[in-house]
Amino acid sequence: MNQKELDMTSTDADVRKRSLDEYRRTIDAAQRLGCRWVRPLPGSKRPNLVLLAAAYRELIDYAKPRGIELLIENFGWMQDDPAVIPLVIKEVGPGLHAQPDTGNWTDQSRYEGLAKAFPLAVTCDFKAKELSPTGEHTAYDLHRCFTIGWQSGFRGPWCFEHAHADLPGLWRGLIKLRDLLRKWMDSM
Repeated sequence: MNQKELDMTSTDADVRKRSLDEYRRTIDAAQRLGCRWVRPLPGSKRPNLVLLAAAYRELIDYAKPRGIELLIENFGWMQDDPAVIPLVIKEVGPGLHAQPDTGNWTDQSRYEGLAKAFPLAVTCDFKAKELSPTGEHTAYDLHRCFTIGWQSGFRGPWCFEHAHADLPGLWRGLIKLRDLLRKWMDSM
């Protein structure tokens, strides 16, 4: 639900209502598609936690009878705060789950953030930016990200996010990621 124009935590009640109404329509669409989870897009600025929790609870109450649960991902204002995902989940309560994204943390908060989020995760974005010709990921340590998740008890799904300028390169990268995960799982 990457609707950047929505702000479910706006202090303007009309903006907040319009945003929540649009998210409800998106939840309806997700139900028709058979989706299991939806994730409202966090804004760029840290919101009022009371408004954030209330908005999540409202959407959780709407989504639950439709068989859908909500996710929170380290994006926007959360990227440099390793404790924020557990904090928000605790504040919101049941029905909100972590979806850590290995690539969205800042370099300073990545591994601590993953260690705090993975125990609460039901899915993750296993993001590999660029892979070298030999298949190495130089932006950050993918194996360490995997190990943190695995040691926390997370078993997947590991949703690959990878981009490449050409389709054959994209497929080679995705296959390499698949093979790395298999190797790492077998070694645990």
